[in-house]
Amino acid sequence: MAFVYKRGKIYYVGYRVSAVDDNGNTIRKQVCEPVSPDRRAAEEFCARKTLNEYAARGKTLKRDIPIQEFYEEYRKNHSVKNKRDSTIKRDDIVWKTFKEICPNVKFADQFDDAALNEYMHKRLKQRKIDGKLLRKASINRDMHLLKHLAKWGYKNRYLSSNYYDLVDNFSENDSQKKRAFTDDEIQKIIDNTQYPQREAHILSIWHGMRAGEICALECSDFVWARNPNIERDYIKVRNKSHLGRFVKTSHSERDIPIHPMWRDHLYKVWLKAKEKSNFFLVTYLNQPISPSGLTSSTRKLFDRLQLTKYEVSFHSGRHTYATRIKDGGGSLYMASKSLGHSNTRITEEVYTDFKPHEHFNVVDFIKIDVKKPKINDI
Repeated sequence: MAFVYKRGKIYYVGYRVSAVDDNGNTIRKQVCEPVSPDRRAAEEFCARKTLNEYAARGKTLKRDIPIQEFYEEYRKNHSVKNKRDSTIKRDDIVWKTFKEICPNVKFADQFDDAALNEYMHKRLKQRKIDGKLLRKASINRDMHLLKHLAKWGYKNRYLSSNYYDLVDNFSENDSQKKRAFTDDEIQKIIDNTQYPQREAHILSIWHGMRAGEICALECSDFVWARNPNIERDYIKVRNKSHLGRFVKTSHSERDIPIHPMWRDHLYKVWLKAKEKSNFFLVTYLNQPISPSGLTSSTRKLFDRLQLTKYEVSFHSGRHTYATRIKDGGGSLYMASKSLGHSNTRITEEVYTDFKPHEHFNVVDFIKIDVKKPKINDI
């Protein structure tokens, strides 16, 4: 099957052709051909090469199967093997919405870039979910599934072209970046919450943990140092296959040092939790708290405290954690590792707030020892 890759500013297409070696045997040889600086032109050229390759090898596209069967094949052969149950349920909802908005798409060969664009713009006009306005970011999340479905269909000969790069998502200009908490807001949050919500905010603000990671915490994930003066207490964030809970990415598995300010408090909570359940944070029914319940209680808390919900959320605790590390002189690399990011660019662009005119301070780092000119020489 042909494939596209980029070298410099030019897109190349790689494909295989039949050739005869010195001994007269027919072999398959890979050819790489420069096509265009335009990605879409390269994709179209790649699709034609793929069709020609399938025709030469006697293979045909599975284009005449019903669209529902096409999705079920994707669900069975890809989603079940690579996605969480909650993600699969969300994908099913998106697929149901797609069939309602685009009822004319009945076969796999009709699932093209025109159908994806039609869904995206009609969904934008609706922009209603449970009576609330749907953000462009949510539509882009739906589009990620549909575009990935098209990419999978292309690789498995259901579609004649890869439509993933032929459909551009909306620019998320209507979604506002969440900011970090101020000291006064943090104090209000601590004063107006109790177990387990209070401890969840502590783990988010002072330890940079995600809501899903906090809700999956077990008592066995805490490692208490025998000599706190020399060693560090820390929390192990790992995949929980026995609970069906997994970290966001492979980089999210990490050890988080426990903040000295909250060491004794968390240790007392840990001792009590160990007597009731293996989970660190539980409800009054001794059941582990859920991310949705934690998010819902946080919204109600912010309404009482008159905090703007479009500016802050529970996830703002991670923003606060990263920003305070930066303000305290910590390196961006350390913050990225502690947050479980795959690279420091995510930490820098998304999770740290820069103060106005902060870049003016760069002159303070320039230290060159030279003699200054006299005033009379100017």
